[in-house]
Amino acid sequence: MTKKTPEQRIAELDQKRAKVEKKLKIEKEAITRAKRREQAKILNQNRKNDTRRKILIGAMRFDEIHLMSEDNQSHEKRRLKEQMNRYLKRDSDRNLFGLQPLAENIID
Repeated sequence: MTKKTPEQRIAELDQKRAKVEKKLKIEKEAITRAKRREQAKILNQNRKNDTRRKILIGAMRFDEIHLMSEDNQSHEKRRLKEQMNRYLKRDSDRNLFGLQPLAENIID
């Protein structure tokens, strides 16, 4: 067996370091991807929760109106439609409530 020269040992150590660095880089990337997936899950669940809250609020409001007397129902439906008319900006949303599209701002 021949004894390795210092240059050979240095080359082996450089190769070993390169392998460790490559493995570490792969692990760091995997951790970063996993973290992004978990963050996306949180954001997705937050959006779902927000949508669910909005649906429940709307359902509650419709039930409240349905339980009112005829006169109060009519008044409350008008009031709700006026509120929606002020609130809704997208024509597709306005159409859902039978509201006229907003006039486009035309610059002369």
